[in-house]
Amino acid sequence: MLKTRIIPTLLLKNEALVKTVRFAKEEDIPFVHALIQELAAYEKAPQEVTNTVEDMLRDWFGAQPVFRCQVAETDGKVTGMAIYFVKYSTWKGKGVYLDDIVVTESMRRMGIGKLL
Repeated sequence: MLKTRIIPTLLLKNEALVKTVRFAKEEDIPFVHALIQELAAYEKAPQEVTNTVEDMLRDWFGAQPVFRCQVAETDGKVTGMAIYFVKYSTWKGKGVYLDDIVVTESMRRMGIGKLL
């Protein structure tokens, strides 16, 4: 069962409220995908994103999920996300690979990434 981690109401520098860091729901995936596109634009590589919302829905909510995603909500809107997956090392065994943490540009440098 996926759990929601409720953060005690945290007042950020600009007085926006982060109340929840939780696993992404299906309805969050378009916002997560938009954050990925925002990151790609920031990195000056928007053409490199070939992943689609449909791909992400299949790969996270399908029969064999291949990644996990947590989102941060600020004033009820998805403002950040972390995508990660379980990996296996022949020497170390099971581990977690954090692929990306992305916070929307207008909310960066306020501690949301640390919460994720």
